[in-house]
Amino acid sequence: MKKILFLALAIFMLFSTTTSYAITIGFDPVSQDVMLGDPADVNLVISGLGDFMPDSLSTFDLDIIYDPTILSFNSATYGDPVLGDQLDLFGFGSWTSTTPGLGSVNLFELSFDLPSDLDTLQVGSFTLASLTFDTLALGTSSLDINIYALGDSWGAPLIASIESGSVKVVPEPATLLLLGSGLAGIGFFRRKMKR
Repeated sequence: MKKILFLALAIFMLFSTTTSYAITIGFDPVSQDVMLGDPADVNLVISGLGDFMPDSLSTFDLDIIYDPTILSFNSATYGDPVLGDQLDLFGFGSWTSTTPGLGSVNLFELSFDLPSDLDTLQVGSFTLASLTFDTLALGTSSLDINIYALGDSWGAPLIASIESGSVKVVPEPATLLLLGSGLAGIGFFRRKMKR
């Protein structure tokens, strides 16, 4: 009877332990102000992987969600601008796919590198992709992430927390100056008319 109780307790403890996941996917910069008409550039960054050890990343499939009345997707470049594509360590290539939709863009990459190479050569934090959006109107668009798949070096699922971002589109300074001058002129003429 004691053995059964001990075995049941061991099984309970095995399945009830909670694991804290330190892997995070977010944006750099987290928030930014961009003038209307200028492009908004953001990096999609992953952090908390093993630094030159497991867990490394071999694949991702996710959507970036944004407000299509404020932003329009322009382009995506895979890989870290400084470290290179961490899912294509030896230049053998990787399978990438960018699929824009209304208010979203799907990003997919699958590494062709060996699991042992990813585990021993991939850094723990890097840029997955650099995105460029065109600004369409004034306002603030949140940037959110829907993760469909994250796979370690062998393709086993990884769990990550998500950090949202935002882009605030502001008027150009010349527009503000022109608007301010117009309002000052209206005020001046109203005051002159009262006299």
